[in-house]
Amino acid sequence: MLTQEQLRRIVDSRVRAAGGRPARAPAVAVLRAFDPCGFARSALAFAARLSPEERERWRADFTRTVFLAGNPRNLARRLPPDLTAPGGQSAWYAPGARTAHRELRLLLRAVEGDLPPDPPGDFTLTVPGARESRARHRRMTVATADVCLPRYLVHVNHTLAESLLTGVLAPGDRLTVRHTPQLPEPRGEPAYVRVHQDPRSPERLRAFACVEEVTG
Repeated sequence: MLTQEQLRRIVDSRVRAAGGRPARAPAVAVLRAFDPCGFARSALAFAARLSPEERERWRADFTRTVFLAGNPRNLARRLPPDLTAPGGQSAWYAPGARTAHRELRLLLRAVEGDLPPDPPGDFTLTVPGARESRARHRRMTVATADVCLPRYLVHVNHTLAESLLTGVLAPGDRLTVRHTPQLPEPRGEPAYVRVHQDPRSPERLRAFACVEEVTG
């Protein structure tokens, strides 16, 4: 279990590393339904397609993303997204000063609700993009206890995006996603840890997700 001091150091280092110029508007994702595997796949695809400038602005804004409930197919003509996931389950809009962001937030409601009582099963994805080096196998573990649906989306998206933008995940890597009520004791130094306020004790920090290398 990571101590409060260790968690605070992780947060402080991330604040220092962000730097740069924040985006003037967050990224926006419109979701038709809750599909953990499809959501994770589309989040990686969205982060992978951003330009270097968009990546820099988004990371400086801590990959801030607004999640809205709606049918992407109904938006295709009026507010065309930057990325639509296969099957039309989600649509993504890049961060920046865009009129579409305001229209979307006026048109659609924010995602709300609880996670399903049964945690999603494990699934494995391949990080999109042209492989530049030997592919690795990573595991992302996500904690679900006391996490509502909107916060789950935030934690998973932030972990995936930040890991991709910082090189923890690279094109061609395999990523196995596992859900558990609480994160287990790390076997070594995790490659990435998602840290935020503990919903039960806002004065404390908690690790909600981590990315580790799979060996053997």
